[in-house]
Amino acid sequence: MRRHSGQPFKKFRNSLLSRYLGIIGFALVFIPILIPVSFLASWGVNRAFFPASVPDKTEVVRSYGSGLQLENAWHNAASSLSGKTPEEINERLRALKQDYPDASMFWVDAEGLTRLQLPEQSGLPSKWTPEDAVAYMKHAVDSDPFTVVAFIGGKSQAAGQGFMVFELPRKNMKPLTGGREGDYRFYGFFIFLMFSFFILISYLFFRDIRKRLLRLESGMTRTGPNGLPVRVPLGRPDEIGRLEQAFNHMVDELDDSRRREHEEEELRKSLISNLSHDLRTPLTVLGGQLYSFRKEPLSDQGQQALALMETKINDLSGLIDHLLSYNLLASGRYAMNLEDRDMLRVVRVSAAAWYPLWEKAGIEADIDLPEDPLIWHIDEQGFRRVLDNLFQNLVRHAGSGGYVGISIEQRHRKTALVIADRGPGLGSLSPAKGAGLGLQIVDLLLREMELVRETVSYPEGGTRVYIYPLQ
Repeated sequence: MRRHSGQPFKKFRNSLLSRYLGIIGFALVFIPILIPVSFLASWGVNRAFFPASVPDKTEVVRSYGSGLQLENAWHNAASSLSGKTPEEINERLRALKQDYPDASMFWVDAEGLTRLQLPEQSGLPSKWTPEDAVAYMKHAVDSDPFTVVAFIGGKSQAAGQGFMVFELPRKNMKPLTGGREGDYRFYGFFIFLMFSFFILISYLFFRDIRKRLLRLESGMTRTGPNGLPVRVPLGRPDEIGRLEQAFNHMVDELDDSRRREHEEEELRKSLISNLSHDLRTPLTVLGGQLYSFRKEPLSDQGQQALALMETKINDLSGLIDHLLSYNLLASGRYAMNLEDRDMLRVVRVSAAAWYPLWEKAGIEADIDLPEDPLIWHIDEQGFRRVLDNLFQNLVRHAGSGGYVGISIEQRHRKTALVIADRGPGLGSLSPAKGAGLGLQIVDLLLREMELVRETVSYPEGGTRVYIYPLQ
């Protein structure tokens, strides 16, 4: 009972569903770890490959706030100097220099003369023109050092007292913690890498399923030397694995059934062959005894009984011959000598041999064959056997029509031999009437010679048998 109760869990554990749910569960558990790991990996890669951008810990880098803060502070300082004398402006710049020791400052009066510089700078014009001011401001935009130009007294003064300039290296605008804006530039890359890993696992999962299904399909459509589908190698014990196992079991059952069928066929053929040989000896003895009886004086009733027994013995002997021939043909042991022969000559010879029997049975023979030869690749003896069986069946089962016609016609764009009657005969034959085995022998012989028999019966009576090449 315990082992039975554990079977569903075992099947679920080995199923495709459980494997894919495991992949999804692993992804859901790993996502909370993914983000911090990506941050750390990005930080480590930046530290490893961009060490020059990391500030030296021995160097003290002073920070003065953001660019917006510095710009507002400088404009406020310039506005507070409205109406001040040059000495007061100089004094204010010296005080600001103490607040921003790493910055460079200077101011230009209303006449365009450069006044106080903290510290002294080379390259500044002593006398400023409007063109110099515009060129300087254009050059200072988004450059290093960070530059702020403010009108003394505010914008309302329109440079009536000149302007003052503040310059600060951009490194002094960064946080003192040493953080960098690009520390996590690889963060998106690592996120993409992690999700690509999960996509790859899902792709490999479904690719494996597709590969196994295609292998199973190939095993179902491809046949081996025995004509049966080939076995497929077993994979994991999941749904596809159980399907592969069931398919291999079916192939084994088919192979075993084919083997048993072959053994039974061989047994049947051996039984028919032995029985035919064993029956021939007593029939020969009976035939000899009946021949002896004919020398004895018998009444008319005795003579009729004797003739009936001879007829039945001959029929039985013919049936045994049919059994032997059918057994040889079915087993592929019937000797065939296929050669190019004039089929019409073989038909004429066979019809001439049967003509006295047709005349005795009151059957009118209408033979209309062309003089030109018709070459078929046939075994002459086997083809005569085909004609003999058909003529014999015609006499026995279509003799009431009193007619046999032998001619040549075009059938399905091929030249066909036609044997016709006007009775119920060949079209209504059945094994119960003794013609089934003979016609089977006819079809087997024609098949070996690559010929086809086609029989057409008409409601008003009469049958036409067409024989023509398969190719």
